[in-house]
Amino acid sequence: MSTTLTTSDRVGRLPYTVVGGARWDRVRRFPYPLTLLVLSRGDRLFRAELLQDLSARGLGEILWVEGDGPSTDIESLSRDFPDVRFLLLKSPATAGEKLNVGIEEARAPMVLALWSDTRLSVIPPSLLASIERTGTLCTAPVVHNSRREPVPSWQSPTWRRRRFSLSFRVPRKDGEATLFPFDYCGVYNRQKFEQSGGYDPAITNPYWQKMDFGFRCFLWGDRLRGSTEISLTYTGAPPEENTTPDQGYKLFWLKNIAVRVRRDMGVLPARRIFEYMMHSDTGPLYAVKEFRAVRDWVRTHRFRFRRDPRELFERWETA
Repeated sequence: MSTTLTTSDRVGRLPYTVVGGARWDRVRRFPYPLTLLVLSRGDRLFRAELLQDLSARGLGEILWVEGDGPSTDIESLSRDFPDVRFLLLKSPATAGEKLNVGIEEARAPMVLALWSDTRLSVIPPSLLASIERTGTLCTAPVVHNSRREPVPSWQSPTWRRRRFSLSFRVPRKDGEATLFPFDYCGVYNRQKFEQSGGYDPAITNPYWQKMDFGFRCFLWGDRLRGSTEISLTYTGAPPEENTTPDQGYKLFWLKNIAVRVRRDMGVLPARRIFEYMMHSDTGPLYAVKEFRAVRDWVRTHRFRFRRDPRELFERWETA
C-alpha cells in the first residue's frame, strides 16, 4: 500500500511474518470475492471457536492480524486451521495500521474487517456483489453489545457556533451515510481503500484516526454507508471513544476542517496558521513546522479534494 498520503515520519511497510495458509498459486477460488480480516484483541480463550465459525461459513479466505506481543497459541491454531493466514507483526502498530497491512495482504477485492472479540451474526452473500457494484468505499454494519442490544454506531457531523461535533445514532435505515466505520469494522472495497491512503499512522488516537479517514473519504468524493443487512455482536463491552483533543486532533483539523476548495482544488490557506498557532500547545516554531508539513501534503493531493468541509456539514444527508 502506498504511504504517500500520511503526514507522518513513520512511513514504510510494517515488518511482519506470515504463518500458515495456502500458497498464492494454490489458493482455491472461493464462491464470494471476500477476505475475512480478523484483528486480534482481548481474550484468547475463544479464538478457535471464532475461526471454526468463520471457516464453516465458506465466505472466503480468512486473514488474522496478530499484534507484536507474545503469540503462544498461533502455532496450534495454524495446525488446526491450515487455510488461515496469520500475520504476526514485529513492531507496535495502531489499529489503523493493522487494518492497512491486512487489506494490503488480502487476496479478494472486498474485505470484511472485524475484531476477535466480535461475532459475525449476519451477512447475506448477495450483498457483497451489490456493495462492489455501487462502489462504496466502506459499508458499516449494525453493531450489538453482548446483550444483543443495538449500539449507537453510525455518526453524523454537525457544525454549530463555529464548533465541530459528532452525533452517534442507532442504525435505522439501510444505506444511511455514516462518517466512519465504528471500531474500524466494515466491508471495505480494497481498491478504493488503497486509493484513499488508508488510515494515517501518525494519528494514534483511534477516534481521531477514524475521523480523519472518514472525513478524507467524503472530501475526496467517496462514500461510506451503513447496512442493516450486516450485523456484528461483541462478546464483551464495545470500546469507548476517547474524544480528548490531542496531537491527532490537530492533524485531523489541519488535513480536513481547515482545508478549502478553490478552483476545483484543495488548499490550506496560509491565514489558518494564526488560528492553529493560537490553539497549539507545541510552541510557535513547532506549530509552523507542523502547519507547513500538512500544507505540503494538501498541495500534493489538491486535485483529490471534491468537496469543501462546509458542504459536508450543510449537505450531509445527500453527501
